[in-house]
Amino acid sequence: MTASTKVTGVLSSGSYLLDGVYQVNRVLGQGGFGITYQGVDTRLNRPVALKEFFPEGCWREGTTVISSGRWTLKTYSDAKQKFLQEGQTLGRFNHPGIVRVFYYFEENNTAYMVMEYLQGRTLADLLRQRGGKLRESEALHYIQKICQGLEVLHKSQFLHQDIKPDNVMLTKDDRVVLIDFGAARDFNPRSSQPFIPTFTPGYAPLEQYGQALKFGTFTDIYALGATLYHLLTGVVPPSAVERAAGIELKPVCQLNSQVSPYVSLAVSRALAMEVQERTKSVREFLDLLQLENSNSVNSSDRTHFYESSQDPWSAFESSRSSAATYESQNRSNSWF
Repeated sequence: MTASTKVTGVLSSGSYLLDGVYQVNRVLGQGGFGITYQGVDTRLNRPVALKEFFPEGCWREGTTVISSGRWTLKTYSDAKQKFLQEGQTLGRFNHPGIVRVFYYFEENNTAYMVMEYLQGRTLADLLRQRGGKLRESEALHYIQKICQGLEVLHKSQFLHQDIKPDNVMLTKDDRVVLIDFGAARDFNPRSSQPFIPTFTPGYAPLEQYGQALKFGTFTDIYALGATLYHLLTGVVPPSAVERAAGIELKPVCQLNSQVSPYVSLAVSRALAMEVQERTKSVREFLDLLQLENSNSVNSSDRTHFYESSQDPWSAFESSRSSAATYESQNRSNSWF
């Protein structure tokens, strides 16, 4: 193998996958475990998001992904199977608050997920645009919407395990969508799914730092409480490890005097370190916030679910972006 065949970058625009069924257009974003492209389902002539399993440290020979760095053949294969399990998990759900997966497959010694193409911005983007925090009424609106999708997950015995503003998409058609299910897992006690720790400090409870501790819906409630804490105060809570070492979690009302006492108390209960003291379910959390806990989907929501954007064909406008545009697109307002 010569150095000229070793390519570390992304798939080139115009590349095809699955014998021409999907075409890659441009990069939407790249993280430690994967690359997301805006693409086209050539059979239906519709825009899609294509998420490619591409762990940090790996590289390409042509289009083929080669495991390298800290990735052995076994650890790479195990992580790829977990990626496919993520696609299988998401493919089960049909709810406007959960990103929809149409298909998943293996190719190029890696794996891909075909997802609905969402146009909009993340909740984290909105926070930055608002100077770091939101009004109570607006923050509660987004939390209520997140809860609707999360309750569907929990009823199916799944945890998201990485709820945070970066993983909540606010679409142009007014949906509030949970994305990035790379850490999702089955919490059925009879499940044999292997455990791979994945979490974000500040949003993750202490049980996510170990392998032998009990998980449950209360695990996601902690992250939900941390997200609301961030929305209302502009501050990410101290990590659970820091709190266990004695770092104080200041109440929301101490950092933002405009927040209602019952909302501040609800956040504190969701962020309880001890599982026995923590809010246990989505409905209990909504009750404490004095929000409606109905998870019904009205006709407007159904329409939004099947229309990923108000103008789906606008997704193709930037498909001819040059390589110089690529860097700015990594921080664009179009995500999966």
